[in-house]
Amino acid sequence: MTLRWSEEYLQTHLKIHRSRAKTSQERTKQQNQAKVQKAKKNVVDAQSVRNTEYEEELILSCEIATTPPSVNHYWERCGKGMRLSDKARDFHAVVIALIPALRLTTRLKLEVIFHFPTHQKRDIDNHLKATIDSLVKCGFCEDDEQFDELIVKRGAVVPGGMISLKVWEL
Repeated sequence: MTLRWSEEYLQTHLKIHRSRAKTSQERTKQQNQAKVQKAKKNVVDAQSVRNTEYEEELILSCEIATTPPSVNHYWERCGKGMRLSDKARDFHAVVIALIPALRLTTRLKLEVIFHFPTHQKRDIDNHLKATIDSLVKCGFCEDDEQFDELIVKRGAVVPGGMISLKVWEL
């Protein structure tokens, strides 16, 4: 059995469908706008838990003669899952050997200067994940969530690569 809609009935049906889709889209926009306004209001009302009684205290300043792997080379497939790549594990091993395990639980500020080995184009933010993860793995801090401020810079080209790290307690 074949049902055939008349052209007029089809046009009416499509008009109703488009109207409902437009109404739904407008409702979604309004709900999103309400959420954004509420979030902005909460940000304004929120109080910072930052240490304001003291100046920032520099607690780590070091240079590491290697560069971390990019996010693109940080993970590799292993069967059905994922694991850290050899490059990532090697970088973590270097950081563990050089940075003390202070087990900090305070709020932190990090400045990283990446001195890459070549002039090759790179997104410097792609190298930040491995750097912060290695600070957690070596026991310097408990969680990467502790970093409230991040300063990321590209330095001069250094053969073999290098990163300069500075961490302040807030």
